[in-house]
Amino acid sequence: MRLIDISLAYAEGMPSYAAAWYPRFGLRPAMTPATDPTGLGRTFTQILLNPHNATHVDAPSHFFAGATGALELPLAAGFGPAVIADLSHKGALEPISGDDLERAAGADFRPGDRLLVATRYLDRHWGEPDFWDRPPYLAPSAAAWALERGAALVGLDCLTEEPGHPEMPVHRALLGRGIPILEYLCNLGAAGERRPWLIALPVKIAGVEASPVRAVLVEDAPWTA
Repeated sequence: MRLIDISLAYAEGMPSYAAAWYPRFGLRPAMTPATDPTGLGRTFTQILLNPHNATHVDAPSHFFAGATGALELPLAAGFGPAVIADLSHKGALEPISGDDLERAAGADFRPGDRLLVATRYLDRHWGEPDFWDRPPYLAPSAAAWALERGAALVGLDCLTEEPGHPEMPVHRALLGRGIPILEYLCNLGAAGERRPWLIALPVKIAGVEASPVRAVLVEDAPWTA
């Protein structure tokens, strides 16, 4: 069995979307070995968390008030067979269409699979000042393809929406049908199988629209033998 970490880490000073309203990730020392009142030398850290900063899953409540939140997402959505659609040839600001997904993944995809879109954009450009301005992105027809083919989850290592699109149609199409979106994946190029298993379980936090995820691919899984 081989495990491949496809998660982007949360870290102090990590890149963040450049908007005044967008919260940054941060760490605060709540207790250090020097300030431990018991003299035991313990460390306690407070995490100032915006779940959208690194690898995370969006729940329907991200766009639809009162809809399913991250806590209520079915665990099975992030656990099971996945199909990797290799679209690493896609360039800056190039849309990914339903036809692209059909060519890259259609022969391997089965209803209930998890779709993972691999452009390697994040691997190549994370941390660059214009990262959010020039990614490949999903076209509305890509969301339609995922819905028609019965995807349990859509994950990607580029951006979900065309930069600056005022309506965000892909989020609305997928989340509106209850399909979680797993964003900011990395290292998908390390996979050797077209149909690995995905383990991507959200942190159990109530009342939030998204949650951090440690996403892992499993190859040669013993339970599939």
